[in-house]
Amino acid sequence: MVDKDPQLSALEVGELDMFVESMEPSRIENIGNQAWLDWHIRLQKLNQQAVLEASSLQEELTKETLISCGKLPVLIYEAICIQVWRIKIYPQILKLEPAPANTFGIYMVLYHEAAAVGLLETVLFHEDGAQCIADVVVDLLNYAVEQLTSLIVLLENGYLKPVTAKQMECETAVEELDRQKRDLQFDISMRCISIVRYIAEHMEAASVGASISTNLYKTNDVPSLLAHLLKLEPWKRTDEKGDLLMFNFGRWNKPNAEEAAQLHRSAAQLWLCLRQLMLQPRLQHYYTLDECRRGTFCSLQSKITEVMLDQIPPLGDLKNFLCRLSVGDYSSLHNQTNGVKNPGCTLIEIVPQIKEAYMKQIHKRTKSIAKAQLENFHMDGSEESRKMARRLLDSYTSDAALALDSGGAKCARCGDAASKKCSRCKTEWYCGRECQVQQWPKHKELCDQFAKLCV
Repeated sequence: MVDKDPQLSALEVGELDMFVESMEPSRIENIGNQAWLDWHIRLQKLNQQAVLEASSLQEELTKETLISCGKLPVLIYEAICIQVWRIKIYPQILKLEPAPANTFGIYMVLYHEAAAVGLLETVLFHEDGAQCIADVVVDLLNYAVEQLTSLIVLLENGYLKPVTAKQMECETAVEELDRQKRDLQFDISMRCISIVRYIAEHMEAASVGASISTNLYKTNDVPSLLAHLLKLEPWKRTDEKGDLLMFNFGRWNKPNAEEAAQLHRSAAQLWLCLRQLMLQPRLQHYYTLDECRRGTFCSLQSKITEVMLDQIPPLGDLKNFLCRLSVGDYSSLHNQTNGVKNPGCTLIEIVPQIKEAYMKQIHKRTKSIAKAQLENFHMDGSEESRKMARRLLDSYTSDAALALDSGGAKCARCGDAASKKCSRCKTEWYCGRECQVQQWPKHKELCDQFAKLCV
């Protein structure tokens, strides 16, 4: 959490209304051009401001402005737009330039998706946010579930295995970019845990409860997905020395004794979301608790400890449900599924359309779009490109961005409080010389790029 500082702001006076009112969904072919770069910086600042307001108990003006102007759906379009870009355009760019001299521009596009999802995670905590996105909430749910599925794929492919300094030192530019892409994918997926929970909690407020329930229970089997993630525990891993690391505020840090004893934020979100889905009255009409699913859920019963219940008492209801499930026959709950009065049979179902629309936008044009965008990512060393690089750097390393980084500057290597900043690029902090030297193989490529761009 950030310190309560009402004076700290990511936006200048008058920028909030101007930035929000100018929000429009991007077209994939425009990604990387000058207008899009301006929009990327504005989105960065809006995200930072929203988190500052929410975490320091200020009046949440950013959320209110986004809702009153009806602009929350734009964030969903943005996240899906970049998702399609990295699936379709990004591979074509790497084919055209297998060994890019500068990867900062490409990374910036990938980061744009994380900024949009981060802002959505902040504002959707409130019910009025769900009401604002009612027309596109199924698109967001479909997107978020895809990210949770991608998270499982990352974990099964060994993402949580420690990467040594020697391995990072031997990375090519493309390998480093791919690692950064996976890091962003992981961060986005972890944020989507919260988003799925908020959708599940506010499904009735969005006035499309039947369509959301169909997607949650029938189309995607989200309860089983959540149970699988609870077993995998993606929020923790060990470093190369065997020390425990926890994922918080976009970084892996060593937890102190108090943090280690508390239920992790992502774990709490998963448990609360599972509770919401399993105790939801719609469950019996949309979800069949067969023996396979029953076994999966019953295996979670032992994980709900007394310590957890002390921290989150509502989980007691879920534990009672799992206890009953382990000894009872719940097949009778589904007798209504063959009747004409079954609420699980919806006459009109809302289906996701945004992703398909973006796919049609670039159909048979991926190579030509990639070739045109490659020029946008070439920093030619001109004064104009240096000026833009400095603006981007400022948006990433401003006082507001620093305040959001788990409460202050943290060492990029060990996660401890830091007071020394890299003198060349000004983007990373260190607690001392030893950590800076150890981090250098990982930081070198990005540091060189920033230094060349901004000098």
